[in-house]
Amino acid sequence: MARILIENGLVVTVDGARNMYPGGAVVVADGRIAAVGASVDPELRRGADEVIDATGCLVMPGLINLHQHHWYVLFKGLADGLLLEDWITDLVFPLVSRLDAQAMRVASWQCGLEMLATGTTCSLNHSVTVTTPEIVEAIVAPQAALGIRQIFAKELRCRNPRFAAHPLTLDESLAAFAEEARRWDGAHGGLVRMGMVIEANAHWTASGMSTEELITRGYQLARDLDLKISSHIAGGTFSLEKGFLKHLRDTGRTDVRYLMQLGVLDEHWILAHGIHCTELDLEQMAHVGASLVYTPTSESIRGGGIGPIANAARLGIVTALGTDGPMVDYTDDMLEQIKACVLFQHQRHLDPTRISVEQAIEMATIDAARAAGLDAEIGSLEVGKRADVAVFDMRRPHVGPLLRPLSAFVCAGKGSDAKVVLVDGEIVYRDGAFPRCPDHREVLREAEAIGRAIAERAGLSARMASPWPVHAAPVRRHPAHA
Repeated sequence: MARILIENGLVVTVDGARNMYPGGAVVVADGRIAAVGASVDPELRRGADEVIDATGCLVMPGLINLHQHHWYVLFKGLADGLLLEDWITDLVFPLVSRLDAQAMRVASWQCGLEMLATGTTCSLNHSVTVTTPEIVEAIVAPQAALGIRQIFAKELRCRNPRFAAHPLTLDESLAAFAEEARRWDGAHGGLVRMGMVIEANAHWTASGMSTEELITRGYQLARDLDLKISSHIAGGTFSLEKGFLKHLRDTGRTDVRYLMQLGVLDEHWILAHGIHCTELDLEQMAHVGASLVYTPTSESIRGGGIGPIANAARLGIVTALGTDGPMVDYTDDMLEQIKACVLFQHQRHLDPTRISVEQAIEMATIDAARAAGLDAEIGSLEVGKRADVAVFDMRRPHVGPLLRPLSAFVCAGKGSDAKVVLVDGEIVYRDGAFPRCPDHREVLREAEAIGRAIAERAGLSARMASPWPVHAAPVRRHPAHA
């Protein structure tokens, strides 16, 4: 494997001391970081097979997207104007039944390309469909071929009186899950890790898609396999007729309280969204060591609210960031999430000190790695860690003067400013090109064709039309009342 030297950039390590090195250097060898600092040993420099000049660039750990749904990439733009609950019934249900292995495969390629091109080197793919071994391979294999690191969190579901269509009993589902974990966890040289999805929130338990026995037995299997458990939690709008608040009124318990009552909530759980978590919910999560993933642009575009992430972080909860998926908010850009995290938390609390740019960067790097249990391997630029590195060009015209480089770039830059991206010490993206996918434009064309065909078969053709909305006429006031 090539020895690569990255030099002359602003090296942001996110290490324990939070060291930064203007004009610094990173040496990559055998897939790991061999040196990082203000300068580099001349011997290491002479031994480099390739030198990347990062002058004017930010050199940082690859970004980690800890909550996304890869196949959503096929249906960008269809969800305008829908509350979350209506989005589920009007879009997700009609579309999901028409997904096949080819759609999942192409979506995986396209999603991986979008993430790499915006500086993301690792993601947690939260499955919301019923996956067979063929479908799992169609999801996992393309991103492994691209060279991006992934945690595939496979769903745990089973047949029950209210979900009679599922082909497997709970015992059969647990056995099938264990088999997939044995097949994929650690595959492709460690680029692939497995996780489990147990949906324990209001939407799923109210629908009968999840049961207490499934939750408790699934949790035990995840513990036995030492896997993380991903679950949507405390999401949705403040509708009194459907979703989170209706379930809360019916049962008198929050999603977090439900998991606590079952005795399963602990450090294995990665809870996504948490928009409506109460302070007691957060205190319980902090007590047991559960993690929380904030998806700010997803929650805002559906009108769901602004999650209490600053409060969660103050309580010591490991907080991370995710995009959720491009059928929700149309983007896989993690740099956008970093900026939105800062802006939305300041707006929620009317306090511009609640989340700093630096803290939001931590949420997309080392804290996300901690939540995933991978912080010994990734999430910071430290000697011995896997060489997952993102180099962003900060000298683009839209970024402007860099008097305070991190703040200027996070708030004015874009994920598409990624110049070079490495995973496991291999260059997997550089200046618009993907060494492992030379036909990436064909992938995009196929993804668009498949997405369009599925949407048409689902009766959603009208949602692909783009008429300019007609606004209501302004209210004219009488001059005497002006």
